[in-house]
Amino acid sequence: LSATLLLAGAGASRAQSEPPVQALLEPGYMLSVGEVVDAARWRHAEAVMGAEGETLVTDRSQTPFDLVHVPRVVEGRSLATGDLVQFFRLERRIDDPVTDEALGTLLLPTGAGRVESLDGETAAVRVTDAFHAVLVGDRVRVVTESDMTAPAPAFAGGPGGRIVAFQEEKAIHPPFDKLFLRADVAGSAAPGQVVELYRPGPVRDGVQLPDVVLGKAMVVRGGGTLVAAVTYELDRADLAPGDLYRPVIEASD
Repeated sequence: LSATLLLAGAGASRAQSEPPVQALLEPGYMLSVGEVVDAARWRHAEAVMGAEGETLVTDRSQTPFDLVHVPRVVEGRSLATGDLVQFFRLERRIDDPVTDEALGTLLLPTGAGRVESLDGETAAVRVTDAFHAVLVGDRVRVVTESDMTAPAPAFAGGPGGRIVAFQEEKAIHPPFDKLFLRADVAGSAAPGQVVELYRPGPVRDGVQLPDVVLGKAMVVRGGGTLVAAVTYELDRADLAPGDLYRPVIEASD
C-alpha cells in the first residue's frame, strides 16, 4: 500500500482503497484455499478411483500432468471434456480455541485437474495443480464459473475477532500461510480487506503493556463469521489459534 497503514479509529483515516496483494484473489490461487465446512455435506462425495500407471501401491501421490480416473457423474451432474475439478480431503475438526465450540471440518484442497476424456462411467482427469499429495481416495468436486470469478474487493471494516485455525498446523508460520478467522460480527470481514494480527500485551505491576503486533493478513474469502485469510507481512512467526485480529485502514492524505 502507498499510504501508511493505521488501526481503525486511530486519527483521521479513510477506507482501504485496494487489496495489497491482488494475486491472492485470483481464481487459480483461490482453489488452494481451504474452507471450514459441515462434514456431512461432503462425506459421501465422489472420489478419485485410480491413476494411470498405478502400481500395487495405490496411495502414491499424483503430481501435475498425471492422469487420474474419477466417476463420470460428480455432484449429480455428468462431467464434460474440459471441465475443471478440485481434489480435496476432509482433514480435521476445527474448534474455537476460546470457547471449544465445534465450528466444522477443514476441507483441504489437494489439487485441481481438467477432464481430458470420458469412458463409460468414468472420466480421465489430467492433474494441473497439486497443492498437497493428490491421492487415490481424495474427494472430487466440480469447479463452477463462480469459483473462477475473482471476488470483488469489499472493505467492510468491523470490530475484528480471532484466529481459530491454520490450514496447515505448524509451530512457525511464514508469510503466505492460510488461516481462518472468526469475526465477532457476521459479514464484518470481506475479500481484499487487510487485518492486523496481534496479541494483547502483558500486564506487569498492574500496568497494561502495548499489544504485541504479529503481522498482517488479507481476507480472501468472506461471508458469515468464519473467513479465510492469508498472511503477507509478518513481524513474528509464532502465530497461534486464539491470537486476535482487527481491521486496518489507510491514513488520510
